[in-house]
Amino acid sequence: MKKLEPYSIASALFYIFTILYVICIGVKLILVSLGIEGLWHMHKIWEVILPWFSGLDSLSIVIGLLEVSLGSYLIGYIIVPIYNLLTRKKVSEDKMEVKPIILRFKTLFATFAVYVSLLFTLCLIYDLIVPTEYQMLALWKLLLPGFTELTFLSYLIGLGVIVIYSMYTAFIFSKTLNYFEKSELKKSEENSLLQRSHSDKEFKMLSETKSRYAGKKYNAKYFGVAAGIFAMLIFILAVIKMFFSNEDYSAYLKPFIPFFDSVNAVDIIGGVAISFLWGWLIGYFFMVFYNWFDRKLNPRESDLQG
Repeated sequence: MKKLEPYSIASALFYIFTILYVICIGVKLILVSLGIEGLWHMHKIWEVILPWFSGLDSLSIVIGLLEVSLGSYLIGYIIVPIYNLLTRKKVSEDKMEVKPIILRFKTLFATFAVYVSLLFTLCLIYDLIVPTEYQMLALWKLLLPGFTELTFLSYLIGLGVIVIYSMYTAFIFSKTLNYFEKSELKKSEENSLLQRSHSDKEFKMLSETKSRYAGKKYNAKYFGVAAGIFAMLIFILAVIKMFFSNEDYSAYLKPFIPFFDSVNAVDIIGGVAISFLWGWLIGYFFMVFYNWFDRKLNPRESDLQG
């Protein structure tokens, strides 16, 4: 079991969301300047969850960039300590000393691509069954450029965009977290060598400890809790934005929270609970997929754990 470091996770979230924000806004501004409308709507997703981002004017863009940057670190420093708190009994002090866990790009990419594609497919099947007001189509239109309707061609375009997103997210996460993991390992080894004798026997014990815990899996249940808290925070941000801007974003929330109609105490309390459950469910199965792909794509590391 692995104790996570908040700074590395927060830094990865910072790079992912900040770069994505810049791309979303930048591409939209370029298309508008060229007179191209109706192709790119990703900036609207930031309007839903960023309390003080209201459009494509200069001040709003700068404020939104600050919100995304600071919010990424804030989320990392909220979620990661909660995960560590839940897993504290499974992580002994000696396992915390040397704990390199390398995130493989191919494992993370395969997990994101397959899992999100599966969710996307299930959502579209769901949209074919339910009434229009409960469909997730509007949300996918914002998230996936080129996806416009419930057709097979549009579905293939959506899958292609998901693959691109998966490559981008896996690359940022793997590079960022691995950088901090290797730095942490180097410091741990230096401290261990300073505190202990440099005998061959003790150095061998250190190497065996390093190998034993390399690639240790994360706990799906507790990762689900962390994801649930993240989903809950996103819902709260959307409610705050609706309250202060008088805008109605319920169309994006109804597919997940069918009873949500307006900003009132009952709907908010119920929405917080349901959004947490959605986050837990999605996060739990994401980690199940990740652990499965990790065993299949990195069998030698899995054998070391057995």
